[in-house]
Amino acid sequence: MSLLRVKVPASSANLGSGFDTVGVALSLYNFFDVLEILPTGQYEIDVVGEGSGDASLVEKNGVVQSYEKACREWGLEPAGLRLRTMNAIPLKRGLGSSSSAIVGGVAIANELRERPLPKEELLPLMVAMEGHPDNVVPCCLGGMVVSCWDGSDLKYVRMPPLPSDILAVVAVPAVELSTEEARRALPKHVSMSDAVYNVSRSALLAASWATGNWDNLGWAMDDRLHQPFRARLFPGGEAILDEVRRIPQCTGVAISGSGPSVLAFARQEAHRVAELMCSIFSRFGVRSRFFVLAEDGAGVRVSRNVGCSEIFRPLRKGSVFSMTFGVDSFGRCVVGEVISDRDVAKIAVLGVPDVPGVAARLFSDLASAGVGAEMIVQSVMRGQMNDIAFIVKQSLLGEAISICRSFASDLGAQGVTFDTEVAKVALKGEHLAGCPEIPSQMFSVLAGCRINIDMIAAASTVIACIVAAGDLEGAVGALSQAFLH
Repeated sequence: MSLLRVKVPASSANLGSGFDTVGVALSLYNFFDVLEILPTGQYEIDVVGEGSGDASLVEKNGVVQSYEKACREWGLEPAGLRLRTMNAIPLKRGLGSSSSAIVGGVAIANELRERPLPKEELLPLMVAMEGHPDNVVPCCLGGMVVSCWDGSDLKYVRMPPLPSDILAVVAVPAVELSTEEARRALPKHVSMSDAVYNVSRSALLAASWATGNWDNLGWAMDDRLHQPFRARLFPGGEAILDEVRRIPQCTGVAISGSGPSVLAFARQEAHRVAELMCSIFSRFGVRSRFFVLAEDGAGVRVSRNVGCSEIFRPLRKGSVFSMTFGVDSFGRCVVGEVISDRDVAKIAVLGVPDVPGVAARLFSDLASAGVGAEMIVQSVMRGQMNDIAFIVKQSLLGEAISICRSFASDLGAQGVTFDTEVAKVALKGEHLAGCPEIPSQMFSVLAGCRINIDMIAAASTVIACIVAAGDLEGAVGALSQAFLH
């Protein structure tokens, strides 16, 4: 049971030509649970999900810092907290993770006031903490927002919602980029022609969004103030901006926040846009993951006394290996062949309520659409929330993503991500079950080649792993050398 649960969306700021001005909230969420009120100055913090292995997130927790600042701004002595944060928003990737902490901390402090303020009245304090408005305002209010901040006064306009058939495809590379580093890359002076270029495009962006003229987004999201300079800071940045805008499925593309994530609006076949982004990052030697997200229209949400039943909605109808590898106690070689498959994609539904019937509904929906799922994994996230990941054929990826997005939206899950740059490698043999050493031997072989394993599945005759597509050839070679005597 949580005394308070604060649900905060991700956000994409500096949207195209709207540098420091335009941002949109997205349907990927962090949850901040207040489990207990403690004496002043005492904090117990449990970080689950993104950043769970980073000790600095406990020692200098952004939610706690903004909570304390808000309390002191209002003349309150900040009580201590037992806090659980369940993070699905990637850190230092341009999706507003720091803004989510500010919005979450201020929201917690506000709920502990005798008379909580409307969230619109919290915005000046949140913006003052962040220093600019384009992340925290949509994060707090939801939707796409145009904001101006002069250091003391805030003005903003919340724009009409995106149509339901326009999705945001966000590519998140395995590269960190701090806001400070991204700011240093910007020029101190710009030419008059570049200033006019951006003024015209930002005006076109706001007017097109307000009137629903979505065909203009490709032009309106072009920029000369920040994107050309920031795209050079991470591998593949310039190529993605150049190549993705050319394909017919893309409505507009921009660096998300200060990067290195890249956001593209897609009106159809969103997975095709993601696959292109993925292939570009891979071409530059960078692994990446992808989210297909909708616009979040609600912003920060606070619930009191949240139990499991209240967050669930009812179901609807190159190393050297020992030659003893792969040999059982009778001296038989139990591995008959090493098999592989590149025609797979990995999907994960993040932050699913941990209650009976949830998995049954998801895989029933998939089966009804003829989408077969393999290698199903449920990972435990404390606090009645789990992730569910599985593998599908790449030809079925678009249908699977659509079903998972609908499922996640209905259950209030944290989001859907997928990865097309994966492959399956497996050991096959009739007598694998009689040799319990095989799994550890297989994993040791892959570890010796510095090949990371994403997922594992085992049966009596097959042990399969999901690895990065670029590692498949090395994995097959190493496993063949070790096991095929």
